[in-house]
Amino acid sequence: MKARSVSATAVISVGVFALAGCGGASSSEGSVGEYAKDGSFTTVINADPGNLHPLITNLTSTQIVNAYSYDSLIDVDAQTRAVRPYLAESWSEEGNTLKFVLKKGITCVDGTSFTAQTAADDINWVMDPENASPLRGSTVPMSTSASANGDELTVTTAEPAPFLLSRIGSMRLPCAATLEDPASIRSSSNGTGLFKVTEVVPNDHITMERRDGYTWSPNGETTSDTLGVPKTVTIKIVTDPSTTANLVLTGGVNAAAVAGADEERVLAAGLDSKTYTTLSGEFIFNHFAALPTADRAVRQALVQAVDLDDYTEIATGGKGTRARALAVSEPLACDYNSVEGTIPKFDVDAAKKTLSDAGWKAGSDGVLTKDGRPLTLNVIFNNARDTNSAAAEYVATQWEGLGAKVKLTGGDYSFVIANTFSTTDLSSWDVSIGLTLGSDTPSIFAKYFTGPPKPEGVNFASLDNKKYIELSTQASLLPGDESCKIWEESERALFNDVDLLPISTTPSHLFFNGATSIYPPSGGIIPGSAIRVLESAVR
Repeated sequence: MKARSVSATAVISVGVFALAGCGGASSSEGSVGEYAKDGSFTTVINADPGNLHPLITNLTSTQIVNAYSYDSLIDVDAQTRAVRPYLAESWSEEGNTLKFVLKKGITCVDGTSFTAQTAADDINWVMDPENASPLRGSTVPMSTSASANGDELTVTTAEPAPFLLSRIGSMRLPCAATLEDPASIRSSSNGTGLFKVTEVVPNDHITMERRDGYTWSPNGETTSDTLGVPKTVTIKIVTDPSTTANLVLTGGVNAAAVAGADEERVLAAGLDSKTYTTLSGEFIFNHFAALPTADRAVRQALVQAVDLDDYTEIATGGKGTRARALAVSEPLACDYNSVEGTIPKFDVDAAKKTLSDAGWKAGSDGVLTKDGRPLTLNVIFNNARDTNSAAAEYVATQWEGLGAKVKLTGGDYSFVIANTFSTTDLSSWDVSIGLTLGSDTPSIFAKYFTGPPKPEGVNFASLDNKKYIELSTQASLLPGDESCKIWEESERALFNDVDLLPISTTPSHLFFNGATSIYPPSGGIIPGSAIRVLESAVR
């Protein structure tokens, strides 16, 4: 097991994208064609991004959009894991304190200067509970405060916090006016990024234009005048994977992530592509007290009844492998296997005995009941790909074989999020097999698996694992290297109680047609400053 310095951002995802990040150069000018001047670039996301304010969102689709409009203090190379300057030209870390020296001359879309004070105000805004930022307690530790003195930003926590540099340094920071009026960028942007949002058509597209005077990208590799940087960017919202594949094959879009059954035909076309790893399968059980999945025996039996290797084979179309931990997006902060030896083995007979021993008895209709309550399960799944639907059908068949009454409720990416993570009815679902929480850093997950449920918190599955709470609290007070072992133990506590299970990971491809990127994707997300449009796309 080893710890690594990485970016740290949590996102809620049900698609092929998983994590916001940057990365090191991976292709040079002319390697895939000549760069175009003032071209246009089009890509896709698989769900409407909603509110575009970077401090009040954690949805993958929103982070993809914001990667074009907002910058972070540091950049983390996705291949070497080296930390490089971005908005900050230098930094130091001593104990519980970070110091960043910001570059001079950074400006915002509204013409104001972005200073160390702006960054401090962003961090303190996140820490104000009145603002209900999902970054509070996840990306930004709960005891964080920030201050500025000239060009120097100081960030301090009351106690040690793991991966502090990468957590704070990876935040996408908005400009001062967005804190005074957060609604001002709900459907626009005001950041330091290379592109500014000019149009938002909900559930259809977002349009952006290149800014003038941009010079502060990592290593100075990109400016507003760099050849190949697009003049306009269009992000289409496309929920159907086959449509996405067709668009990138025909050049209707210049970049798209394609997975599942459509991936082979896009690979066969020989398009330029870059790969990354995503968490493609995860079982999340709702622990709301009125639901059968609040019973550990039910959760254990449901897992015992499913051959997770078969599930992985079906859900990933034979391309995936079993997940080893909660955090799978590279570069990993901690490298360990918290799954091995914790998940109940596949044994249908044992599953039936588990339920019988817990007092579940078959009624006249064959459905199990306990204390007059039937074992009915509303299972939310993502039906955007045939493989996902086939995997859901397999699970339903196995659980019905135990005596459960299963209702499969499928929908696209936005539907799954709306009916699990974002729902206000905490009892409306029992199991999610379509939602995944992606990150490269184990500390990020604690906020979503502890604390109060909505609306007071973001513990959307109403988890209350005392051992996980104890261990995650302990790990959160240790430096990164020292915390990894405790994070592993905390995840084992979740899996031993069958609270949730990461099932599968899948290598995914980000395909390019008429464009490329000078950075590899981190979890499928590439900052706007990495995009280069090719001459072949504008002829």
